[in-house]
Amino acid sequence: MKNKKRFLALFLLLVVGISILIYQQQTNAETVKVKIGQSNQFTKDEINAAVSTVKEQFKSYKGCTLTDIWYSEKDSLAVTKEYMNYGGGYETVVGDKNVLVLLSNFKVDSSGGNGSWKPNSTQTKYTWTLIRNNEKGKWRVKQTEDNYTDADNVKVRIGQSKKLTKNDIKTAFETVKKDFKKDENNEGCTITELHYSEFQAIDADTIEAYMEDKNAIVVYATIKTGPSVVGGWEPNKTMVNFSWTLVRDSKNGKWRIKGGGYA
Repeated sequence: MKNKKRFLALFLLLVVGISILIYQQQTNAETVKVKIGQSNQFTKDEINAAVSTVKEQFKSYKGCTLTDIWYSEKDSLAVTKEYMNYGGGYETVVGDKNVLVLLSNFKVDSSGGNGSWKPNSTQTKYTWTLIRNNEKGKWRVKQTEDNYTDADNVKVRIGQSKKLTKNDIKTAFETVKKDFKKDENNEGCTITELHYSEFQAIDADTIEAYMEDKNAIVVYATIKTGPSVVGGWEPNKTMVNFSWTLVRDSKNGKWRIKGGGYA
């Protein structure tokens, strides 16, 4: 009789435990804030389908918790334009009406996720570019980008890479900033944004000979010039997609700038 009571007690405890776990999972899923702005490009059903695709893919982000996901037509069109011009969109036949961009925020636990992010941090405006074959097709994530402002108040965007780690890209950014600051010809100029896109880099003629090598990278920047500049810069301009080609001798070597300008 006592054994039966113990078995029943353990069974009830197990049922309660499973119920709590299921409830927590449902609660966690419901805590993701979804905001869909007005759109002339897509219906709410189309955008919601893209949101579901992102949520599903996010499950592979170990140690991370998705908190916000939203659609902004303005932001989506801006990234879509860049993707279609430089990000590989020109190689497809999907057309810009089959490219949709979502933004998200997520929390990273003490493990640092998969090692790509700072432990116990919050990642904001993480960008997801989704494409589909046609208007009846299913969305799939084509590329993602980290977005943050670094210690020097420079806006940073890091796209996913098959050949380089995020640390490789970050150290290349630091090399560019230091070299730019040291060059007297850049007096009166400020780097406001640094960007790495593997699709865009492959398209750049300056890197074409090096793309098979993991010891080469192209970094893109937005540069603002002041009223008084030297070195051939035009005053009071915003220079977009200025690029630097960097190389190194080995995986553990230091980046050095090989050339710069507009590809």
